[in-house]
Amino acid sequence: MLKPTAVIIDDELSNIELLNHFLQKYCPQISVVGYACTKTDAVTLIQNVTPDIIFLDVLLDTGTGFEILEELPEISSRVIFITAFDNFALKAFEYSAVDYIVKPVDIERLIDAVEKAVKHIENNQFTTITQVKSTEKKLKQQKPLRLTLVAIPSIDKIDFIDPNEIIYLESNRKYTVFHLKNGDQLVAAKNIGWYEDTIDPQTFFRIHKSYIINLQYIISINKSGGNYCELIGGKSLPIAKRRRKELQNFLKI
Repeated sequence: MLKPTAVIIDDELSNIELLNHFLQKYCPQISVVGYACTKTDAVTLIQNVTPDIIFLDVLLDTGTGFEILEELPEISSRVIFITAFDNFALKAFEYSAVDYIVKPVDIERLIDAVEKAVKHIENNQFTTITQVKSTEKKLKQQKPLRLTLVAIPSIDKIDFIDPNEIIYLESNRKYTVFHLKNGDQLVAAKNIGWYEDTIDPQTFFRIHKSYIINLQYIISINKSGGNYCELIGGKSLPIAKRRRKELQNFLKI
């Protein structure tokens, strides 16, 4: 009997390699036949391979896993979502009866999810578009996980930083530069949009397509010089026109 096939969709190659390692070691009853890091590649891969199981990251740099599924004419796979949401938001997955695993991956949870997926496949029970849309709707009603520490992944390690140590974040194409109180700079292998969705919105505010600031460290807002905000350390950053009113309303000024 042929093994059920699987593909892994995640925007971080290191996450794909780690999950693939766990699957080979702990879930030998399935066979990983491909992976993709972007939405376009993922749609093409799924259509070409028609896997039995799709391990699908919920949040991608270029969109969401839900958008990938919505581009498929039909779903003939069992989807196992990969998520960093907290326990409260996980009720959205449980409510919709879809399989999920949480980052960082718990081995027992992974084994259980794979075993359930294999049983569903044997009974020709695939994830339905109704389940997908229901899960997406429920998740939009929840708040994503707000980490006590901010994870800053680079090529060879992951730094965990207290949000209070961050003065501002700066976009550098696909990367994000963290400017810290002690003068250090850390470069994360994720774009600034990803951090906008995951850091505390009560503390951090995106003033420009290139900048997110820690509101604790604003010294002044300069209206006469083209709308700049001055931060501790003498750093001045531009405020985009469409963000000015939002910032003023947020600060109640």
